[in-house]
Amino acid sequence: MHKTSLSTRGQIVIPAHIRNKLGLKPGTKFAVYDLDGKVVLVPEVDDPVGYGLGFFSRKHTGQGEHTDEASQS
Repeated sequence: MHKTSLSTRGQIVIPAHIRNKLGLKPGTKFAVYDLDGKVVLVPEVDDPVGYGLGFFSRKHTGQGEHTDEASQS
């Protein structure tokens, strides 16, 4: 689990290793949802099919971030 905080300007920092793993670049836009009191960020992609193909072509070890861990802090 990784922790971050909200700045006075309403900004949060996504840890570098997560940005790199997900291919997030400066200027990436996100859809923001309130899901039962949890903040969920979903990156908007220009090419959803290409993004999905890239996701399935990457090697996944099952050691990724688990969203439930963030809610336990």
